[in-house]
Amino acid sequence: MAPDLTEVMLKRIEENTRQRIQEECKEIVQRSENLKSYLINIAKIGKWSLPLTIRGMEIRHPEHEKNLDLLERCGLIKSRIKYTEHNTYREYLLTEEGTELIQKECTL
Repeated sequence: MAPDLTEVMLKRIEENTRQRIQEECKEIVQRSENLKSYLINIAKIGKWSLPLTIRGMEIRHPEHEKNLDLLERCGLIKSRIKYTEHNTYREYLLTEEGTELIQKECTL
């Protein structure tokens, strides 16, 4: 009897998901010091603003965005969009968990 289509698809999705998680975990380990420096900088300054548009022109910061997105998904920082008359920024702040982690890791 041939495997059920649903069973095959679910198994494949599970394998792909497991592989993506393993790759992301390796990446986190490799970039941990870099990610830690983002947290330290945000803690020292109090917030970090990353420009999204300046006078209507879109600004991209792929490496910053990738690192900050990862920290936000982990619940260590939170972001919000801020608007000025001509510009748009994403402002990043430490969460309570992020603050506790930085306090344990190093002295500011």
